[in-house]
Amino acid sequence: MRHRATGWGHRRIGAMLAMVVSVVLVASACASSDDVVVTVTSVVGSAVTASGLSGSQAAATGTTQDLASKVRVSVKPKFGSTDVGPADPITLTVFSAKIKDLTVTGDDGSVVTGTISSDGGTWTLGQRLAYNTTYTFAGTAIASDDGSENPISGTMATIKPADTVRASFQIPSGTTVGVAAPVIITFAEAIEDKAAAQKTFKLTTDKGDIQGSWGWLRDEDVQGTGVKQSIVHFRPAAYWPGYTNVHVEANLMGVKYGNGGWGKEDISTDFTVGRSQIVQADVNTFHLVVLVDGKIVKNYPVSYGKESVPGRATVSGTHVVTEKFPTYSMCNPEFDYCNVEEKFAVRINNNGEFIHENALTTPYLGKENVSHGCVNMGVGDAEEYYNSALYGDPVEVTNTGVPMTEKDSIYDWIYSFADWQKLSALS
Repeated sequence: MRHRATGWGHRRIGAMLAMVVSVVLVASACASSDDVVVTVTSVVGSAVTASGLSGSQAAATGTTQDLASKVRVSVKPKFGSTDVGPADPITLTVFSAKIKDLTVTGDDGSVVTGTISSDGGTWTLGQRLAYNTTYTFAGTAIASDDGSENPISGTMATIKPADTVRASFQIPSGTTVGVAAPVIITFAEAIEDKAAAQKTFKLTTDKGDIQGSWGWLRDEDVQGTGVKQSIVHFRPAAYWPGYTNVHVEANLMGVKYGNGGWGKEDISTDFTVGRSQIVQADVNTFHLVVLVDGKIVKNYPVSYGKESVPGRATVSGTHVVTEKFPTYSMCNPEFDYCNVEEKFAVRINNNGEFIHENALTTPYLGKENVSHGCVNMGVGDAEEYYNSALYGDPVEVTNTGVPMTEKDSIYDWIYSFADWQKLSALS
């Protein structure tokens, strides 16, 4: 039977798996709009010449001394800025001098790391800053012409955002998943600059690089609260290789999302892709075949949806196991039943499709498709399959004539890999 999953849909992706998952969810620098501002910290002689003046401008001000003889400091963003993004690049460059030392401290007591270039002319920020913090620069520049010491000093402050947006992964650390499981990051709100978030994503495995891509789905009211949320998935080009350890991080703190939103925090997860269990479900065979690591281990007689009745055909496409229930109350008002308790229910779609036990269909198993869209199994077989299933296992349903669409979940595998790559914010 296909059973309407009341209130589930894609919006339950955040709490999708009783057996493995709960939901929880990224970053790029935002550059200051200020141009480079030059601060003269020391000059040689009596004339002071500001950087950026042409020769005629300098003459007009009565300054005749060569600019090259003056120690000047250029900072970007400028000293005095109060809206610096935590992930903004910061550079300090001295002219006609070399940086002897430079210390940057926050009013929260932190000491900021940075790197002085090999020629001594430029200091570059080496870390992200904190929100709502004032940073003081204090150091010394040694003049190239006479070796005099010239002070470097100034302050700048990071932004105090009105809105920080939390994000979370749907796969908790320590989880083992199937080979079709996408990595899903859900943001608490819809974000505008998806590319900025995606630039911070990093995925590594103990098997080396995995060919795959991030794809942004449509913003959706996941929780049913009236607030749309942004959702992004990573899927491999093909299924994950079995027995792979995966680390994913999204360094979102300090990322400017647009529309006043900023990344709240960095997130990460570590999970394992388990054995490769693939279910082949050709409705014309009336059987369900289970392959583990490329070998057939089970061949169950089953019954699929009755295609001759509109609305009862099982959907074709690569389904993904998302939840398991020892017992589940099935309901489909369209076909006049509700509160029907079924055992060993494995959800493979958000449209109400399960693989589950149904003793009433025993005479038809392996012979005829009579269900309302689900995959019906016999007593014993359903429990055995239930115990073998993991979140993320693929169930490849074929030959029903009703294709899976974006209304289904998880629908990542309806796309060719080339088309999936087009959903990247960086494509």
